[in-house]
Amino acid sequence: MKKIGLLISSLVIGGSFLLSGCGSNDDAGDQASKVTLNFSFWGDTLEKASIDKLIKNFNESQDEIQVKAQQIPYDNYMEKLNTQASTKTLPDVGYMVETSTAEWGKSGNLRDLTELYESGGPFENKIAETRSEYNGKVFGSPAGPGMLTLFYSTKYFEEKGVEVPPHDVNQAWDWDKFVSILKELTVDRNGNHPGDAGFDEKNIKTYGISNFTGLGYESFLISNGGGVLSQDGKKILIGTDASIEALEKIQDLMYKDYVMPKPSQASTIPSTDTAMLTDRVAMTITGSWDLRSLGDAIEQKGLALGMGVLPKMGKVVQMNFGPPIVVFDNENTQEHWEETKTFLEYLLDPENSLDVIDSGLWLPNQDNWFSDETYLQKWAVSDRSPEYKKEALVEAKEQALTKNKAFYSEDAASIEQIVNPALEQVWTGKKAPREVVEEDILPKLEKQFGDKYEYVK
Repeated sequence: MKKIGLLISSLVIGGSFLLSGCGSNDDAGDQASKVTLNFSFWGDTLEKASIDKLIKNFNESQDEIQVKAQQIPYDNYMEKLNTQASTKTLPDVGYMVETSTAEWGKSGNLRDLTELYESGGPFENKIAETRSEYNGKVFGSPAGPGMLTLFYSTKYFEEKGVEVPPHDVNQAWDWDKFVSILKELTVDRNGNHPGDAGFDEKNIKTYGISNFTGLGYESFLISNGGGVLSQDGKKILIGTDASIEALEKIQDLMYKDYVMPKPSQASTIPSTDTAMLTDRVAMTITGSWDLRSLGDAIEQKGLALGMGVLPKMGKVVQMNFGPPIVVFDNENTQEHWEETKTFLEYLLDPENSLDVIDSGLWLPNQDNWFSDETYLQKWAVSDRSPEYKKEALVEAKEQALTKNKAFYSEDAASIEQIVNPALEQVWTGKKAPREVVEEDILPKLEKQFGDKYEYVK
């Protein structure tokens, strides 16, 4: 059936050329003369709709380049790219998993984009912390970066008469204050708080904060003066007393203070918007991209929501996230580098993705969009914005944004494959942090990397 359809189509098209004369030949010639670029990405329905719209607008804005978009599920994205690399059919431009960027750049599959990010280049004002940079080479930055942030139910705080989280970095809660507030917010089904006589930690109605051990723990290690890997990429820091102390404090939230659900309990907590609407949690530390679903809840369900800066152990640290946009170094992008740059500049201009930025899924990727009030009004203030969204995000970006190791270390993925599974023993309460670090993490890191790093203890 497909062959018959193609034959009929060919006859019809051929006939139309004969009838319409050279005008159609000119149109066909115009299409044939265009440079074709393939763009790969992942994302849900909204992100796909936004990307499709952006690509359509770009294609209609000029006559020299035609971009075709291919959506690939995130879980299969790197598998697909590896297959394409083996058959030399890689796309031209696309998303890249943060922890895979360095490896792919080192292998020669990605083009070095440093010239675009240097002074005078089109991307010189892209937020420095969001650049994927390894050994002096920049391989990309996100079209829409994200950062770790804090949301809270203004309704619940008001009902309990509890002080709301500050949105000013200089007024951020220290850890003791944070824990004290969490105890005021946490209540069991009999109305008791942690520390009260009769408090039942097995029947908690409202937790002070949702579980953030997966996404948020590393920011607090850095906040306390430690970390996993130093910002210069030379030292393993997870064995320091500061890192271990931070892990102990996070573990205590679940097993000593009872203000944050354990992993087994967290599985029973609904989505963030529902959890706040039903008073299952009072606060959450999560990625800024949750602004999209939470913004929907503000508009559609009446969720009363605020934003603040993260608490601190030493200093406020809010880590960055977001897949960099990369250029695959293939024959097409080598031959058509100017056209590739034209599309890349369009793609990374926040003006061209305002709908997805306004939704909350992305944040702007340029410094001046956090400092110029004209730009701030385009994305930081709307009917679907939490209270203090603008203040909290601007403060965090200007004073607390810290580069995720995936954006500067070629070993980020390998390090995480050792560290994160071992830390599950901490989060589940099976072992103490020091025991896990000294027995299950450091020996494996030293075996994997040898003397490549200094192991600070």
